[in-house]
Amino acid sequence: MRTTFTPFTQEMVPEAGKLLAKRHHRNRQTYPILPERFKTSQVAERAIEALWKKKFKNGYAAFRNGIMTAYLLGEYTVQPWGRCGYVYLPGYALADGENVSMLQDLYALLGDDWVQNGVFSHGLYVSAADTYVIEALFDIGFGKERVDALLDLRSLDFPKQEKPEGITVRRAGKGDNAYLGGISNVISNALANAPYWHPTVPEDWDELREGWSELADDEEWVIWMALENDDLLGVVGFRTQEESDTDLLANPHSLYMSIAATKPQARGRGISTYLTWHGLEQAHRDGYEICYTNWISPNLLASRHWPRYGFVEVSYRLSKRVDPMITWTRNVAKL
Repeated sequence: MRTTFTPFTQEMVPEAGKLLAKRHHRNRQTYPILPERFKTSQVAERAIEALWKKKFKNGYAAFRNGIMTAYLLGEYTVQPWGRCGYVYLPGYALADGENVSMLQDLYALLGDDWVQNGVFSHGLYVSAADTYVIEALFDIGFGKERVDALLDLRSLDFPKQEKPEGITVRRAGKGDNAYLGGISNVISNALANAPYWHPTVPEDWDELREGWSELADDEEWVIWMALENDDLLGVVGFRTQEESDTDLLANPHSLYMSIAATKPQARGRGISTYLTWHGLEQAHRDGYEICYTNWISPNLLASRHWPRYGFVEVSYRLSKRVDPMITWTRNVAKL
């Protein structure tokens, strides 16, 4: 019997949860560092339920003989660079033995909904274990944009580090607002360079600086600073990674390495390396077991730096840009 495709509904949540639990179980066979809880159908079902509660969601499912064989759930949001559609990590699954072309067909339906709503930036988060899904999405025009990675601190051999000459290292705290605000543009400037060319619009600069400045007063953050003659040259910042219904990467006792920046004139001195190992080792002493981080793969500095610490790539955001001209050329072609 042939496969049928239908819009996703609330009634499909439990069946989708079962598919997700089986997918996560398969993913953990490749990456045991992934959290165990999502291989339970009830937990996976809560992830689907949370996705389906989002305001601007859409989705489709594939059925054969009345049994769900695949699903794809997404949402669209407005970002400074445009209207964006995302399928988050719990937002897809394919039953054992089914052809991956089903997910291509489901994306064609979901993506067309996005395009008709003026959403031309599409991003799908996919487990790195699902290589066949990645290849199928590459075949329809997607490319790798972001890497999510995990590091097991329990088995890590922390190297002995020599502090860079002339550098003072200390934890950021109250009164360090100007320091952190002053380094807030380093990452956005790096992302603006070739070969990524990602814009940060001027209207966001003040908000970005303010956000970084406020981290000095936030006790949930542990930020290590490297200073030379009262000049902040680099930072690495961590916070606890909280478990949630939809975070398929969050383990118990995990932390998130969320910010890391070194001023261009200070690179090559080992500052980032020292700060990172210092921060990871201290986190391990504090009882953390897993460190999560992510980076933009076209940011060549980041994509060549972070794997050196032993981070395991466990998922990717695959992205695609649709030419907005399709909104009128497709209609013209029908005349």
